[in-house]
Amino acid sequence: MNNRKISIFLLLLFILVLFGFFYLGLNWIFVKPVVVEPQKISDKNIFTASLEINAKEFFSTQSDEKNDTNSINSSSAISTKIVNNEIKILFEKNKDKKLPIASLTKLMTALIVLEKYDLSQKFVINKRAMAEIGEQGNLKEGETLSIKNLLYIMLIESSNRAAYALSEVMGNDRFVEEMNNKAKLIDLSNTYFIDSTGLDPNSYSTAKDLVILSRYLFEKYPIFREIMELKSFSLYINGEFHHKLINSNQLLGENRVIGGKTGFTDEARGCFITIQKDNENQNYFINVILGAEDRFLEMRKLINLVN
Repeated sequence: MNNRKISIFLLLLFILVLFGFFYLGLNWIFVKPVVVEPQKISDKNIFTASLEINAKEFFSTQSDEKNDTNSINSSSAISTKIVNNEIKILFEKNKDKKLPIASLTKLMTALIVLEKYDLSQKFVINKRAMAEIGEQGNLKEGETLSIKNLLYIMLIESSNRAAYALSEVMGNDRFVEEMNNKAKLIDLSNTYFIDSTGLDPNSYSTAKDLVILSRYLFEKYPIFREIMELKSFSLYINGEFHHKLINSNQLLGENRVIGGKTGFTDEARGCFITIQKDNENQNYFINVILGAEDRFLEMRKLINLVN
């Protein structure tokens, strides 16, 4: 009797196990397994790199009725507001159009000087420098100036001879190579330089690239800001008065303009960059005009348009 009970119990256990396997098999066949896909990263998630590493910035465009491109008579223009690590576009006209930029080239010349040179180093003005077009700077062949003096002359008076002399310190060809290397490094993707002065019309950049370059200089080098804020500067060499530098930026001090750079050649026409303070906080504006018949008029119009 006991053996019979054990047999029945084992039989029932076998049937139960068999039924369990049968149920699991049906569930596997008819029920679709749930697959968890990895989370996708949106293309809109943009990391803005540190200025020390890279000058590539995220540009955002504000939808604004003020963006009437016909209101500014130039080949290209842009007005931006720098807010923390973001560059907000307030107005733009052909911002990515490659154009000759005349003496705005000297911004990159200044950047290479500030990164590569000892500003106290001396340089003797040579015949090659004196062969450059323009008498700005009152330079004379054979006179000795410091790199710092030449930097002041180049940025304030836009002297081509000072710019070329600065490139000659390391050798002109190598200097221009450094300019283009730096342009790539800070992500000026539509910029290329042929010379240090901007006289060669085959050099080119864009309004957008020039905003990146100007911001890089303005934020990284206090001496650049100090020079660009000067309406005039009395230059002394070895304790003797050389001449009074007069800033070519006619808008300096007007409408909160605290710096800028002018340029003009027959091919590039009038070119102009201004940097403006924001009245309310530490933010600031960078404005660019390229290819204008009257660079000062168009810059005033641009500033008034977005303010």
